[in-house]
Amino acid sequence: MIQERLDYWTLVLGPKFSKKDRAAVNLRRAYSLNQVEYCRNFIFRRHFPIHKLFERSCELGVYRLTADVITQIFGVRKHRRLRGKFHTMLEKLDHGHHVLRIYCKSLVARTYEKFGTFLRVEVCVNRLKDFGLNKGLEQLPALRQKLIAVTDRLAGVEADLLNVHVDFPMFERLAKPVVDRHTKTPGIKIHDTRMLRLMEVLLHGGSQLGGWRAAQMHRAIIEAFALTADAYSLTQLRYDVRKLRAHGLLTREGRTYTYRLTDKGIKVAAMFVLFHKRVCGPLANSLFHHRPMDTVPRPAKIEAAYHRADVAIQHVIDLVAA
Repeated sequence: MIQERLDYWTLVLGPKFSKKDRAAVNLRRAYSLNQVEYCRNFIFRRHFPIHKLFERSCELGVYRLTADVITQIFGVRKHRRLRGKFHTMLEKLDHGHHVLRIYCKSLVARTYEKFGTFLRVEVCVNRLKDFGLNKGLEQLPALRQKLIAVTDRLAGVEADLLNVHVDFPMFERLAKPVVDRHTKTPGIKIHDTRMLRLMEVLLHGGSQLGGWRAAQMHRAIIEAFALTADAYSLTQLRYDVRKLRAHGLLTREGRTYTYRLTDKGIKVAAMFVLFHKRVCGPLANSLFHHRPMDTVPRPAKIEAAYHRADVAIQHVIDLVAA
């Protein structure tokens, strides 16, 4: 249909040639594609669930969408000399809407809210050669199939991120030591600051296409948390890496001495980091240790929420003590 409409309008608006000209030269028209966008909309009845889903997907997407996942979403081969951008970013536009952008070569995928009830997953192609296609109009059906597969994989990754339930027995299992023949490796405690720092750095591994080396991890941790080499030595890092490998959270890349989080390790690291940032950190560092009096102005919503959480936790402690 596009071909027919283009032929019609180029005949009406384009230059005209006589029969003599057409007999002398083989004249024909060719159409090419410069930029193509394809989107998939998830339609909701209300805006509230869309906003919550989008916030959660952005929060986990910044951690989870690493180099391996991005190349799997776009279906490209990962190597060290990739052309174009290769990262994930959360952008706030001028009109107030946030957009989660995922770059791979000259391709970009976007996730954002649209029209109050649309949660849109969109892929923009700026160079068809990235999909192994030329830019002729006849390639449009093949490109559409590839873009459908990309949106399917991206929506599947987002669904996998959102389908997260706290597995409290997992914390107990990780805290127990692991015995491998004659070697006994200690467990991973949820309050271990060194392990939390290492997990947070490993989660931000989008730029490490070939995995993390020990020296790279050590340098990244020192720079991210403003530490000194004496406070956290390379020997301590290697000991923490062995603990992660023993629990199946970290794996080596082939025969090289580079490491990458496993699928289990990504989920465990995200759960550990988010548990501390979203639960332990606000509760432990809260300044709302006093109860508001009736004579003072009405407390803020966050202060009232912390007091309700404190009452609920105290109620659980009383029941356990009884």
